[in-house]
Amino acid sequence: MCAPNLLQFVPNDYIANNYLKTNFYLKDVLCYRKVEEKITGTMPSNLKFDDSEGKAKDWSLLRHCCFISCFTMLSTNDFKDGILDLGFAEKLKKGNVDNAGNRVERPFITISSENTQKLLIDLSNQVNDYLKDNNLKGSGLFSRAVRYLDEDDYKKEELYEENNITNINGVFINNDTKMISRSSRNDSLLKNILQFLYLFKPIYFKDQHEYRLGLTLDDPIDVNELFIPIHDLRKYVKVHPFQDINNLQLEDI
Repeated sequence: MCAPNLLQFVPNDYIANNYLKTNFYLKDVLCYRKVEEKITGTMPSNLKFDDSEGKAKDWSLLRHCCFISCFTMLSTNDFKDGILDLGFAEKLKKGNVDNAGNRVERPFITISSENTQKLLIDLSNQVNDYLKDNNLKGSGLFSRAVRYLDEDDYKKEELYEENNITNINGVFINNDTKMISRSSRNDSLLKNILQFLYLFKPIYFKDQHEYRLGLTLDDPIDVNELFIPIHDLRKYVKVHPFQDINNLQLEDI
């Protein structure tokens, strides 16, 4: 798959402008998930809150931490007469709600397909250097389009990965899997488990057209400890006010 055009709504102007700094920390732009909770209830009606995030119906990897940044992929088919299709723009706005479900207006960033690959290479090198220098073990930076599965296929994949966890840890109790130790035997299974948790979603979320950038670490650390320095991404990223979503042109990305 070729590198896509990317769009991401961010919580506020401060975080958006972090991308325009010559130096900042990875924790300033990635969403941090340290503690996962078991799914309860049913899927909400909007696309903001994904209860399958980082966990499955009856289990999660509580003690592996993950830093994730989620983007929407934009293709030329999403534009009509050179302007972002209004119907597609309205779908994007569905994710702009606060914790109470109220609509909010947030700025967004864009990265062109030409710049996406350059940014990923640059960012990956910076992250890997930091992990090596600080003797941290983890996945390294990963990036991939989310794969959406229908309900039956999602449940089959979920059960398959649950069996993988059982093979590593034995039967787990109260939804709390203990820390999975790295080994030649476990690494491939752990990789598959994490890919399912963070790169597969139910078909309900297909309208998100999601692309993910992330980093998993073997040992839990506090978000304030993730001082991975990032140097100057300004040549790759553009920042837009919320109102621009209504007349965004492909050449503006």
